[in-house]
Amino acid sequence: MAKAIGLSRKIKLQWLNKAVDLLGENLTEEEYKAKMNEYLSFEIESPTVLRKTREILMRVWFYEDDADVAAIRKDALDLIKRYPDYDVVIHWCMLLAVYPVFVDLSRLMGRIAEFNDVITLSQLKQKLYDEWGERSTLYHSTDKIIATIKELGVITSDKPGNYTIVKRTVTRPNVVNFMVRVAMKVDGNSYYSFTDLNAFNVLYPFEYKVFKEELISWLLNQDQN
Repeated sequence: MAKAIGLSRKIKLQWLNKAVDLLGENLTEEEYKAKMNEYLSFEIESPTVLRKTREILMRVWFYEDDADVAAIRKDALDLIKRYPDYDVVIHWCMLLAVYPVFVDLSRLMGRIAEFNDVITLSQLKQKLYDEWGERSTLYHSTDKIIATIKELGVITSDKPGNYTIVKRTVTRPNVVNFMVRVAMKVDGNSYYSFTDLNAFNVLYPFEYKVFKEELISWLLNQDQN
């Protein structure tokens, strides 16, 4: 059975932040949808595009149909409230937690960036087709995901189809720990060296440093909770 893609529309940073802000109003699902529809309608005219965009945002920040995602989201909400300057990396981690296609594309971009300064769309699409199969929905969704990544400000393009990474530095230890936790979760391996923890391909736009003592302390606290 083909894997579901789901992430089929361009998502803007301000829309993700609005999705978080609305959570503070303790809205019902229908109330949340109505407010998000109203907000998005100023920029999106098509009802179909608006609905798809809203559902992506709600899957990331509202729906509670996955216990693992809900646990990650709980920590993400705490962090984004305390450190709003790190909204990009926190949203990034939530996209990783919710959308496998975002994980695979991020991993591919990270691998390519290890050897090339420029990442090309043709490279990404071919390698993603190898993993997901060549289908029209993936072809169009890849463009939308790349557009989302540009909206998050972690890549730039000097000409269509060519991308360079704009690195962001993360220095808050608890934000770094959160990043690493999500990366381990979506990567799925059972063992990581300390070097591995500082070099996840899915976190390629971010420069960070894991401190062993703080990570161990954080993991112990997670187990106790």
